Amino acid sequence: MTKGSTLAAIVLGMAAAGAGTALIFHYVPLHDFVEYWTAAHLLVNRQDPYSLPAMMKLQQAMGWSEPEPLMVMSPPQFLPFVIPLGFFHSYALARVTWLCISAAMLLLGISKLWSLYGGLGSRRWIAIGVAGLFYPVWHCLAVAQIAPLLLLGIVGFLWLEERGHLFLAGCALAITSAKPHLFYLVWLAVVLWSASKRELRVIMGAGLTIVVLLGGALLIDPAALSQYTALARSNYIWVYNSGAGGVLSSLFGDKGHPLQFAPMLPGLIMLAWYWDKHRNQWRWRDRLPVVLTMSVLTAAYGWPFDEVVLLVPVIMIAVESTRRPEIRESAAAWLVATFIGSLAVVLRFGDAPGMTVCASCVVGYLIFDALSASRDRVRDTYSNSQGAIPAAVRVSRSQE
Repeated sequence: MTKGSTLAAIVLGMAAAGAGTALIFHYVPLHDFVEYWTAAHLLVNRQDPYSLPAMMKLQQAMGWSEPEPLMVMSPPQFLPFVIPLGFFHSYALARVTWLCISAAMLLLGISKLWSLYGGLGSRRWIAIGVAGLFYPVWHCLAVAQIAPLLLLGIVGFLWLEERGHLFLAGCALAITSAKPHLFYLVWLAVVLWSASKRELRVIMGAGLTIVVLLGGALLIDPAALSQYTALARSNYIWVYNSGAGGVLSSLFGDKGHPLQFAPMLPGLIMLAWYWDKHRNQWRWRDRLPVVLTMSVLTAAYGWPFDEVVLLVPVIMIAVESTRRPEIRESAAAWLVATFIGSLAVVLRFGDAPGMTVCASCVVGYLIFDALSASRDRVRDTYSNSQGAIPAAVRVSRSQE
């Protein structure tokens, strides 16, 4: 398959996936893209993109019928990425353009991941097929969320770090600050790694990029920081509970808000254990899939469409299955079961448990694979030791 045909296949496939899933999620008014569209138009007109009344007014004019508007909850350094939408006069044209750009970013991220983990170029189509069977990809393209951009940031970090371009790796990682809660364990691991290596280039690259992006946002909206802070302190953050914490807090109503952050505690404990176990053999390509998956699973907030970033461990598993024929059927069955299970739970119980199911499935596979690999190493060691005894005895007897 040539690069041109691969590109055409992925773009057409992702567009079809987005259109198909949009039909399934017809109950989501205007989809999430409306928040980026309206925020961008407020920015271009020098208005507050974090204003609940202003966003509500624009969205209602477009047919929004919910009691609360959809708000951009990302920090101000994300705003430069949506500003171009403010110059589109056609909502439909902006939506199609966004879909095409998202598909292109997914193609690039998937392709780089496949190469990063040692997949053969001639089998790159497998990565495309795997992405097409990963439920968060469908959900993300249907509602036009920013997860492809986040995936590109995390893949860029891995790709550049593996090649020793640490400053640029930090620049790529800065993109994930658009939704920092999803990557809190990744950022903590970066701090631990930087301190242990006495290497600050990743942190410096990330910090400088965030400052530049924030500066660009403040040039257009000088009050963006205070406006964002006001929104973050409002009750709006409790309107849409999500993720594992959302499942807990929903069980206790308004009194359960602190439980939104409860899953972060086991996440921090896991990172402390994982870092202590692997700190001396830390390679980001090998360790990030576990840290990233646990970070997403235990994040205070998150939705199924955010889990597009979990293509990092999923593509790693796909590459591994091409090398180990004995796990291909089980890996394929796991992928299909994850898709069906996630979709079924979302349709029946909503997005919060749906996200938890998908991330838990990825964690479960990683744990199972690690235990299987450990068991195989023990078996091989035992077999080698058993085979060495007769040889030693023969040498001893020959010397006698």
